[in-house]
Formats: sequence, structure tokens, C-alpha cells
Amino acid sequence: MTRTSAGARTRDADPVTGTWRGCDGNVLAWEAFDGPGPLSVVFLHGGGQSRHSWRRAARALQARGFPCLAFDLRGHADSDWIADGDYRLSRFQADLDLVLDNWARPAVVVGASLGGIVALLSTGHGSPWVRGLVMVDTAPKLNAAEIERIIGFLGHGADAGFASPAAAAAHVQAFFTDSAVTTESIAKGLRPTGDGRWQWHWDVRVVSGERNSVAVAHEAELRECARRVRQPFLLVRAGASELVTEDAVDDLKSCAPQLEVVWLPGAHHMITGDDNLPFVDAAAPFLTRLRDGMSPSSSGTAP
Repeated sequence: MTRTSAGARTRDADPVTGTWRGCDGNVLAWEAFDGPGPLSVVFLHGGGQSRHSWRRAARALQARGFPCLAFDLRGHADSDWIADGDYRLSRFQADLDLVLDNWARPAVVVGASLGGIVALLSTGHGSPWVRGLVMVDTAPKLNAAEIERIIGFLGHGADAGFASPAAAAAHVQAFFTDSAVTTESIAKGLRPTGDGRWQWHWDVRVVSGERNSVAVAHEAELRECARRVRQPFLLVRAGASELVTEDAVDDLKSCAPQLEVVWLPGAHHMITGDDNLPFVDAAAPFLTRLRDGMSPSSSGTAP
């Protein structure tokens, strides 16, 4: 496997880590759960999350024979925040295309929320490495009211920050009323600002800047990308989320008739922020079928 930067392993149980460059020369931090399997899985997290959101799923799939890669999207966690605030979906897609080129393995691309939209764009625009697509609780046609609610949640406190990790945890708890939120878990997603306050570990301009990634305005483009998808295609719906409606599922099926749908009862939109092992159980039959059905030529290098 070719990499454009050196990876580092701290102990055998840890993933290999490193950085690659995105389409604007921006640093993209990644971690790989490697192995010899012919079909890999590349994970993209949602807005406001990080590559660590997928870690349990990556470990579980690695144990089932799938090499896995996860990376921080631009503007998130250990990847560069973009100086001029360019967080258009096309730039996320261009970053992903370069990540797939550097990973250089046939892959099923799995994306949650924002990551799912980016995965759809890359697949629809013909990345030669993609052998399958999994979108997690997102679609071209989304519930606009729910998008507004999520953006309001993500943007709250992003500029001024929070007085403490406990204050940030209280904000998250108010949004996820039926989940137990701890200060310790929320603190992992915060960084000190230097003036006694705490800020999220992602750039708020991803959703609120002049060149942001909010997908609702891109519905026509995303539906056209879905029409171009010829690979096996799975949609994982979160049972406790109102973002992807039945109408949205029917719309996506009209664009991509091969679409398969699985339902995760009780899961929230930010599935990867909860326990994502149910996702592994739901997606494993799809992934295994793709891997077992690969011909020797399809498991080699991209054309």
C-alpha cells in the first residue's frame, strides 16, 4: 500500500496513523486498521465529529477481514481548518478522491450525515476505487426542518465557546434528551480557547460560513449523482431520527433502483456518536456479500 506520508504505530493494538494532503494542500489526518482482505472500508464521519467516531466499527470490521481507514474531514479534529473557509461539498469530495488514491485499495465508502453526502458525490463522479456505497441516515432529499434544527445545535456556542465542558455537555443533553450524556465524553470533542472557555474541535464555518457544506441546496446535484451510481448501494436509517423520511427513501430508490435499506431502531442521527456496533451488524451482510462476490480483477488496482 502506497502512502504519501509516514505512518506511526504506538503499539500493536493501535491503528496506523498519518497524514495526507487534500485538494488545497490541507492536512488530512487518518488512521488505518489494516489487514490483507481484498475489499476495504473507508469511513467518513458526520459534521462536528471526527475519525474516532468510527473506531469501534473499524476494529470490528477489521476482525471480520476488512482493512479499514477513517480520516478527519477538513475543518475537523486533527485535519486542517481551511483559512479561507472553503467548505463547499465539492472540496470535501476532492479531498476524498485524493484519500482514495492514496489508500489505493478497492473500497466500500461508508459515510454518516455530511460524510454520506461526500461519499455519494465521489461515487457519482466516478472514483475508480469505489466498489460499494453506504450512506448512514442521509439522502439527497432531506427534512429541511430537521436540517435547521441540527445546524442550530451544531452552531450553538461555536463562536463564543462554552464556560466549561459541563456547560457543553448540558447543551448536548438538551438536544439528545433520551440519551445519557457525560461531561467526560463531551470533553473529548472540545479544545481550550486560551481565555478560560472551551470550543468545539471543528470549524463552525462548515455549516455557517459563506461557503458552507449544508446539503439541502444541493438536492438536484445529489439526485443526479445517485442516478450515476452503478455500484451496490446501502442506506442505513436511524430509527430515532426524523432527517430521512419515507418520501426521501422512495426518492433515492427512484434514482438508484439497486438501493437496499436497513433500519436501526432507536438509533439517533449521529449514530457514530452512540454505539456504532449495531451499524456493523446491520451492514456486515452487505459488505461480506460484496467481498465474497469480487472477481480477482476487481480486487486489484483501479483502472
